[in-house]
Amino acid sequence: MRFQQALREAFWLGIAAVFLGFVYTASTEKGVFSRSFTERKNDAPGTVSSPAMVSLDQAKTLFDGGDALFIDARHEFDYKLGHIRSAINIPLNSLDTRQDVLSTISKERLIIVYCDGAECNSSIELSAKLSAFGFSNVKIFFGGWREWEAAKFPLERQPQ
Repeated sequence: MRFQQALREAFWLGIAAVFLGFVYTASTEKGVFSRSFTERKNDAPGTVSSPAMVSLDQAKTLFDGGDALFIDARHEFDYKLGHIRSAINIPLNSLDTRQDVLSTISKERLIIVYCDGAECNSSIELSAKLSAFGFSNVKIFFGGWREWEAAKFPLERQPQ
């Protein structure tokens, strides 16, 4: 009888603890009651939003306007084989050694980052790093080099 009473009290204490836990997390907006990440990132100071994607047509329009700086995130070897005309090469794996180039670019300048295409994520990773470095107008051309070349848009190739 005494064991059953202790078990019943433990059960009710557990229920009370869970209830108080829910009350606490609801009042502090933590745990299951927290706002979603997308809501939080717009409110929190110092956070960076994800760069927007641009289509082939949008990339070409921005290219024609001449205000956008295109950054090729591919390896130097691939860049030399062909790249969007006037694009600069900042390979994702060489970002730390290219700080001299980044220091010459205005933080507000429109930057379009690309790599090979949909199977390549270097443009996404590089654009996130550029945004973290304080560049405020970074976009991703996810179709990348393959889509640009297939459309026969302006390109450059370096002699071998």
